[in-house]
Amino acid sequence: EQVIYDGEGVHFNNLTKPYGFVSPDSEVWFQEFEEFDEIMERQSEYKQKVETLETEKNELKGRMNGYQNVKKETFLEAFNAINTNFKEIFAKISDGEGTLVLENEQNPFEGGLTFKANVRDKKNQKLISMSGGEKSLTALSLVFAIQKYLPAPFYALDEVDMHLDGPNVERLSSVITNQSKQAQFIVVSLRKPMLEGADRMIGVSQKGHGVTMVTGIQTKDE
Repeated sequence: EQVIYDGEGVHFNNLTKPYGFVSPDSEVWFQEFEEFDEIMERQSEYKQKVETLETEKNELKGRMNGYQNVKKETFLEAFNAINTNFKEIFAKISDGEGTLVLENEQNPFEGGLTFKANVRDKKNQKLISMSGGEKSLTALSLVFAIQKYLPAPFYALDEVDMHLDGPNVERLSSVITNQSKQAQFIVVSLRKPMLEGADRMIGVSQKGHGVTMVTGIQTKDE
């Protein structure tokens, strides 16, 4: 198909049917221009829509990047504060040194969190290499570090001192007493240093025939 305009009209060649000559005044001629204008108008509308979508996409990307930066800054602010608390509390409980370590400091959300600690004169160890008692001290230090940063109304601890020796139980009892100024602690324990540090003690015993006896003792004056 070939379209030729000679100044007077349009000639269509190589058509399946011979349309011949179309003059500028013919209805077909104006219809073609009207359709062309409609197509150009739609094209302009689509172009504007594409430009609008492109602008909105770039704005969303900018917002997402901003949210990611805010999220990272907020996380690192909390992490650094908790890590400072962790170092202080771990030193009190274990008489050693400990710190929290991010596996990916540049992008903390793509890595995990681990501990590096040494109890008393021992060398630095990772959590997997610690004894049961050392793991308990480390985990409790993290709990207290978070609690100091963002306190909850109360905490329930169930025989967390089971794997600790006497001096460590005394240190743990001291830390719980200090932290209880911010929150209430309910501790299940059979260790004497922990019981002596409590404000109140509740003893539960089996009396027989399915009967449980509960005895309460106030150990400190209010």
